[in-house]
Amino acid sequence: MRVLVTVVVIVVATAFSGCVPQEGVTIPHTEAAGFLAVPEGDGPFPAVVLMHGCSGLDPEVRKGNDVHVRHLVAEGFVALILDSFGPRRLGDVVCNEGEEEMEAFRYRQRDAVAALRFLRSQPFVDAGNVFVMGQSHGGWVLNELAVSRNIPVTDRFRAAVAYYPWCGDQQLRRELHTPVLVLIGEEDDWTPADRCLEAQRYARGAPFEVIVYEHAHHSFDLPMGGPYRYKGYTVGENAVAAADARKRMIAWFREHGAF
Repeated sequence: MRVLVTVVVIVVATAFSGCVPQEGVTIPHTEAAGFLAVPEGDGPFPAVVLMHGCSGLDPEVRKGNDVHVRHLVAEGFVALILDSFGPRRLGDVVCNEGEEEMEAFRYRQRDAVAALRFLRSQPFVDAGNVFVMGQSHGGWVLNELAVSRNIPVTDRFRAAVAYYPWCGDQQLRRELHTPVLVLIGEEDDWTPADRCLEAQRYARGAPFEVIVYEHAHHSFDLPMGGPYRYKGYTVGENAVAAADARKRMIAWFREHGAF
């Protein structure tokens, strides 16, 4: 079923004033690092790992993820921005769609599992409710995590949200063990929505839902202006789609969590 979201009311996306404190952390058993934000109170809290796209934590991605963090923390979630490329001294070379991209696809799965284990080891985290959100390349990675039989049951996320991921035919024709929500733009020419809608037709084992936003391009949740061309594709901000997507992300985690 194709779910196409059309926004007909002009609104201003909610912007939380102030900053949510974030602590730089190392992630054991991986080269990745992270930035951790925790709600006020004793917890334990549900938690979310945020995985960037192929350009890493460049300024626009960092700002966009800070907005996600503010909303998640306000809703009572611990948020961990996972940085896979900074500690490895990589920039947007992964976006070149060669061997670097595939190598990153493999080691980022290990990074995600290491981040999951790190969060579960924290006394303020509800170990049974750890989720993952991924943008673009990060969404592709979590799509694989949602079907991989190489991931032990103890290392699986409770649910996942993929922003404009690549939906591979073979990747998602396998049985899912983790519920996945895809949030993607109708005008995305880098990771086309139609591929994710096709994957939805074959999904089995766990929920796999796709929300398509009219007039939205790749990276619609990032404060980058646009649209403009990057690496041969169109990218650009859509504040209305971004605000709706954040609400749907949090609702998805609540729906599939055990609170």
